[in-house]
Amino acid sequence: MSVLLDVADLHVHFTLRRGLFGQEKVIVRAVNGVSFMLQPGETLGIVGESGSGKSTLGRALLRLVPATSGNMRLDGREITKLRGRMLEFRRDVQVVFQDPYSSLNPAMVVADIIGEPLTLHHGMRGAARDARVGDLLEQVGLGRHQLERYPSEFSGGQRQRLAIARALASEPRVIVCDEAVSALDVSTQSQVINLLEDLQAQTRVAYLFIAHDLAVVRHISHRTGVMYLGRMMELGPTERLFEAPAHPYTRKLLDAVPVLDPAVQKRRKAARRNLPVVELPTPTRLPAGCVFHTRCPHVMDVCRHEVPEPVPVQGGGWVACHLQSSGPKLAGRPLDALG
Repeated sequence: MSVLLDVADLHVHFTLRRGLFGQEKVIVRAVNGVSFMLQPGETLGIVGESGSGKSTLGRALLRLVPATSGNMRLDGREITKLRGRMLEFRRDVQVVFQDPYSSLNPAMVVADIIGEPLTLHHGMRGAARDARVGDLLEQVGLGRHQLERYPSEFSGGQRQRLAIARALASEPRVIVCDEAVSALDVSTQSQVINLLEDLQAQTRVAYLFIAHDLAVVRHISHRTGVMYLGRMMELGPTERLFEAPAHPYTRKLLDAVPVLDPAVQKRRKAARRNLPVVELPTPTRLPAGCVFHTRCPHVMDVCRHEVPEPVPVQGGGWVACHLQSSGPKLAGRPLDALG
């Protein structure tokens, strides 16, 4: 299958100034050598704790923040430091932000909110534009009669549907969904997720689905990538990753999901009690070697000094962990094979 988006060794660093007169410079390594591919009609979920670099990755893809180094190619075209043809790029890559209350202009009616990209990218005006806006409204489960309404007249779920319709207006190849359903209640989340899946089936649009809710990611994503402190720790088919994680951090994320089984709760509590108390690293103070080694229950000496290389995993995908090549030599087997 063809590759639509190819991201290779992407770095995004920011410089902060501290001190009374801003004399101290601090480098924030928000994204640190991330690589992945995205195919037409595919949903790639990106998960990780707050501060892991998920949203910065999405903003770098959207060209809202500059890449420090690395490469991004859309359909074979270099977009990392794109200067010209930005209008064409904006047509191909769109976004649905987390907060539908702030991502829509409150002073514009629906006809203009959704119609603006139709005029900008397709030159549509007047009755033809309004007719297309009506089609898009119906496509996202709203009605043509709502053309002259303002965002304040809609519920949160309806506003997110408007944001999706606006993103679809340019007929994009890729849509970055940055926590697109996290501000919605559970029932509305389900409706919006089903809508995104239906639209993907109709248009073959690809999603980069950034979220912290693992249940949502598992439902919607074909593949899932796990980020920690700017690095991609594991990436693979979603069911394989959830059922047989190969990285200790992936297992830690899955174990953090609340469960109702008292036995499981007791086992998790006991495991946490045996972990040493450590100072958590930050993007401004990254540990040497594997960035997860300060929290890893399986840490080895090599983890403290060498950055692990990606290793293929049984069942698909890859993992960057020394457990796969040193010590127990899992050699692509899931973490549970340690016993």
